[in-house]
Amino acid sequence: MKIRSLLICIFLLFSIISNAQDIHFSFAERNPLVLNPALAGANFKKEATLNYRNQWSSLGDPITTTSLGFYSRLTKQRRNIGNTLALGLQFVNDKSGNPSISSNSFSFILADHIQISNESKIGVALSAGYAQRAIRINDGQWATQYNGTAYDPSLGSGESLETTEFRYLDLGAGIVYTFIESGRTFSQSETRIINVGLSAYHLNRPNNSIYDLNTDRLPVRVSAVASAERGIPGTNGAVLPGVYYHQQGSANQLLVGALYKFRITDDTKYTGFNKPLSVSFGLFGRLKDAAIFKLMLDWDQYSFGYSFDFNTSGLNEYSSGFGANEIFLRFRMSEGGPSRFSR
Repeated sequence: MKIRSLLICIFLLFSIISNAQDIHFSFAERNPLVLNPALAGANFKKEATLNYRNQWSSLGDPITTTSLGFYSRLTKQRRNIGNTLALGLQFVNDKSGNPSISSNSFSFILADHIQISNESKIGVALSAGYAQRAIRINDGQWATQYNGTAYDPSLGSGESLETTEFRYLDLGAGIVYTFIESGRTFSQSETRIINVGLSAYHLNRPNNSIYDLNTDRLPVRVSAVASAERGIPGTNGAVLPGVYYHQQGSANQLLVGALYKFRITDDTKYTGFNKPLSVSFGLFGRLKDAAIFKLMLDWDQYSFGYSFDFNTSGLNEYSSGFGANEIFLRFRMSEGGPSRFSR
C-alpha cells in the first residue's frame, strides 16, 4: 500500500511539472511546426503530420499527447531568386494525471523563405495561437471521498479552486537555414539536407495560473535544432543525425542521436516510374531522462514511425524502464514532384 501511494504521488508530481512546461516529442524531427514555425515550407511544398505519444502508462493514468500539423507553400519556389511564402496550422492536445490536467492549443503560422543560392535559403516565421488549459477536479479521487471503508464518488472533493479552466493568446517566432541538394545521377542516389534553426514560443508570457488573483507567467521556450541527411556515396544508405535543445525557465532538455536509412527501392528522378521505399532505424538520447529507439518506414509521399523511450532517470525504479510509446504518420509533397526528396 505504501509503495502504491508513493507511485501515485510521484506520478501526480510529474503530471503537474510536465504541464507547467511545454510538451515534447521523441520524434522531434517529424513534428516540424512544434519544433520551429520557420520549418513550414522549408523542405517540402506541402506536409501533413500526425503524432501521438503515450507516456508513463506503467505508473497509472498516462500522459497522452496528440499533435496535428499542416503547411503549404503559397508561392512557387524558384531557384536562386525571390522568396517563398508558406502558411501552417498546428493543433496540440495534452492530457495527464488524476485529476485530469488537459490543454489544447491551435496556432496559425506564416513563414517566408528567402532563396540565397541554388541550394540554400533562410526562413523566418511568426506564429499566433489560442490555448486552453483545464483541471477537472471531479475526475480525481480525494481523501475526503473515502468513507472509512471504500472510495465514495458521491462525496465532495473538498477542493475550491477559483478557476479550473483558463484561456490565453500565444505568440512565437522562428528562423531557420535550409540547404537541400539532390543527387545529380539519373536515380536519386545521393541527397544532402541540412536544417539549422532557432525558435521562441510564449513571447507574450501568458498567465498560466489557475487562481484568479495570482499571476504565473509561462516562461519563454527557446529551441535550437541542427539536423541533416547525408547519403553515403556508393551505397544505398544515408545517415540522419540530429541535435535538439530546449530551454524554458530553469528547465532544459537535450535530445541527440542519429538514424541510418537504407533505401530498398530508389526513385527514378525524371520519369517517376519507381517509387522510393526506405527503412530507417537508430538511437537517440534525452539527457538524464531516456534512451530512445526509433524505427521509420518511408514510401513515396508517406511515412510511418514508431519510437520507444526507455527511462534512465530516477523514475526507472518505478516505471521498470517503460517511459513512452510514440507513433507518427506523415504525408509530404516536394516542389519537383511527390517523391523528389525522401527525407
